[in-house]
Amino acid sequence: MADLRRLPVPQDGWAVRVEGGEGSPLVADAVIEVPPYAAASIHSVLARAGIEQPWQGERAELDSEWVGRTAWTFAREIDVPSCDDGAHCALVIETIDGPCEVALGGVVLGEHANEHFPFEARVPDELRGTRAVLALRFHAPVTEVLGWQEKLGVRPVNGDWTPFCFARSAACGFGWDWGPRVAGVGFYGARFDCWNETRITSVSVAQRWNDDGTVTVRVTPFGDFDRARLVCVVREREGSNGQAAARIECNAHGEATLAPARRWTTWDRGSNEGTWWNAMVGVRDERGTFKLLATTRFALRRVELDTSLDEIGRRFRFMLNGEPVFARGANLIPPLLGARHEFDWFDEMRRYRETGFNMVRVWGGGNYLPDAFYEACDELGILVWQDFMFACATYPEDEPFMSLVKREAAHQVARLSRHPSLALWCGGNEDILAWWSWGWKDRLAPNQSWGQKYWLETLPAAVAAHDAGTPYWAESPYSGSMEIHPNDPDHGDRHTWDAEAKIEGYRAILPRFSSEFGHQSPPCWQTILEDCLAPTRDPETMSAADLVDALKLRQKAWGGDEFQYKPFLAARFREAQSAREYVAQCQHLQARAMSVAMRWLRAGAPRSMGALIWQWNDVWAGHSWSLQDVAGRAKPAWHAVRRACSARGISIEPTGRFANVAVGTPPTISGQLQVVVWDDAAFRNSEEFARRLLRVRLERIDFDRRVLASERITLDPFVECGLPAATVRGDIPARFLDGFQHGREALVAFVEEEPSYGRATEFLADDAVMRLVRPSAQPLLEPVRGDPQRFRATTVIREMWIDQSWPRLRGNDRAAGEGVDFDEVAALEKAALATNWQTLLPGDEIVLPMAEQLQWWSANHFR
Repeated sequence: MADLRRLPVPQDGWAVRVEGGEGSPLVADAVIEVPPYAAASIHSVLARAGIEQPWQGERAELDSEWVGRTAWTFAREIDVPSCDDGAHCALVIETIDGPCEVALGGVVLGEHANEHFPFEARVPDELRGTRAVLALRFHAPVTEVLGWQEKLGVRPVNGDWTPFCFARSAACGFGWDWGPRVAGVGFYGARFDCWNETRITSVSVAQRWNDDGTVTVRVTPFGDFDRARLVCVVREREGSNGQAAARIECNAHGEATLAPARRWTTWDRGSNEGTWWNAMVGVRDERGTFKLLATTRFALRRVELDTSLDEIGRRFRFMLNGEPVFARGANLIPPLLGARHEFDWFDEMRRYRETGFNMVRVWGGGNYLPDAFYEACDELGILVWQDFMFACATYPEDEPFMSLVKREAAHQVARLSRHPSLALWCGGNEDILAWWSWGWKDRLAPNQSWGQKYWLETLPAAVAAHDAGTPYWAESPYSGSMEIHPNDPDHGDRHTWDAEAKIEGYRAILPRFSSEFGHQSPPCWQTILEDCLAPTRDPETMSAADLVDALKLRQKAWGGDEFQYKPFLAARFREAQSAREYVAQCQHLQARAMSVAMRWLRAGAPRSMGALIWQWNDVWAGHSWSLQDVAGRAKPAWHAVRRACSARGISIEPTGRFANVAVGTPPTISGQLQVVVWDDAAFRNSEEFARRLLRVRLERIDFDRRVLASERITLDPFVECGLPAATVRGDIPARFLDGFQHGREALVAFVEEEPSYGRATEFLADDAVMRLVRPSAQPLLEPVRGDPQRFRATTVIREMWIDQSWPRLRGNDRAAGEGVDFDEVAALEKAALATNWQTLLPGDEIVLPMAEQLQWWSANHFR
């Protein structure tokens, strides 16, 4: 960008004050200093200034809701670039969160009402080279959406949340069933662009695959320039097979056709070394020498979404470089209060990959994430399902919203198209489902728009124009047709929140692709102690009822604890004897539910070809469906899912011949128990997988590990939906279960010749009748002589896990926190990875570090 100078506006020296709206005596007429990097959220400013926390203790966010009903002005005196810096000058602000008027030196440069694309305005010549005040005058965001609602008419949104459908900001900031109401304002990434003749602001790279296996790459620069003078070039970063790196000049349309020797792929399918290319944009001088102006990195991959019809319904499976992918992953929600901008995304996604995940869904109720997130996914080999920012609402198609959405879609698709990790553009989350199933059709006025045009016309047009090589899907869930229920399990993708599909009940439904399913739990106990309790509470004497009361404002889900936890706990466990045990019981059931669901969905391949759990992360210490809490502590569900996401595994499932039934009626399962083995190698070479002969040892044991019956079962490839086998299965003979004593025996299955498949243990009994030994009756573990950290199980220990009280170690930072022993924490992490969410049989050995206050749990503890 030789002709372009980018001059950042300083992060420090800003001040903010109230300009109207509700306000608060806490701020009155004060001018508040804005700490560096805090301007992305007014809540962060107030917190760091010691005025008001966005949420605090048992009051949750109640004391800060006024912030979203208040108008604010951020201001700073700055040096405006002179004409010596360039003949042209523009003020660019990458993110403005909230409806805002931008003024420089008293001159209004423009209004901005969409967080999802940058603000840009030319700087008047009379201000060049002066010292002037840059002011961002924000309207109160809650007041603003209520005003639009009055103007355009009430439209249904989920829950009792503020009508976020009238704001092009993160919907979840206005309240969600897992997070606080923290509507606010802020900005990030202000700068001046100065140039004389040519300014390249960004470079988009799209790819279109041809029938002969070649790929046509289109390089599109954005900015201010004479298109006829520009030259676009694509160049390999490394040569292949000992050859020099390829360098190809694009045609007048910015296109070049390539025959790549290597393609980008996911981490579980190989290395991406040598797959990277550069797209370069420049001009030629009088001597014909290429002068580089801008460059960006990309890689080539062929990603397709197979939604063809078969004898069951409509498929939903991703194809990567011609091979099917079973998508394993979770839904990601954005860090609130502008934290996404400074977040360590590489470390976060490395932890994500350690779970065994190969796909992440960026959910539509939040934000498009910063470049660092997508770069991390590129580097780590993780596919990205990208929602457009629509969720759980009916949206106005009136102006100015239609124009705002068109500009947003064009900007974001062009911005992200170069990333090889991008696997899907999806119109949004549960909007068509809500219109279809939640009674919203009847609540809309005649001819009142609700967003359908966005999902079926506007957004796919943007993808076709800027990223035709990445598939588009209208919504999630969606059946592929407005004539078929969007959550039909036999068509397209599905969100499984059915009342009957809880814990073991997940096996009642087998979708083609599960893009949401989950089970709620509280944060980890240590996180609750750090963030949630009033000083008057004594954690040592708190009862379960005390904890429910303490966290009631952090429980946002429908029905509260009475619906989310109590029926499931009462059916399985005795009443918790303390607040900490209540947390453990709730987390235990979440882990079991996610283990059951993930194993069931993997065993259902190739009919079922994806499992994206709701949800990966948290925004605060509250009840949610996350696998890790806001402090980064792994819940036992994280460990359960990690085991179920192994490349190969074995399970005992009631598969048989399975048939989903109509939505809204209780599903049925026919067939008998089977031993099912899955192996990701099946998707790479289905013929070789089908030829393999696997024999499984099946045993009936009692809780002292006496073998009561044993049999070898040969597993056969299971073909369905006209697709190659992805599992091998074998029936468990009915005679093998004759006389089975439920609650006193277990089934165990393993592949004798290949221990890497692991071991499946199934009890075939409800917790209420299980005769597991309680810790109070006898020690469940005994030390192994000669090793103080090694222990042996004395009885069956069902679903053991270590309660994470230690801080999460991020990256290679040994400064894990004041007073934290890094080596001890590392040892605890290692033990948890090796031990958590295993069922131990008598004689099995584990390692437990001799750490202070180490607490572990199992189903035995809750009898």
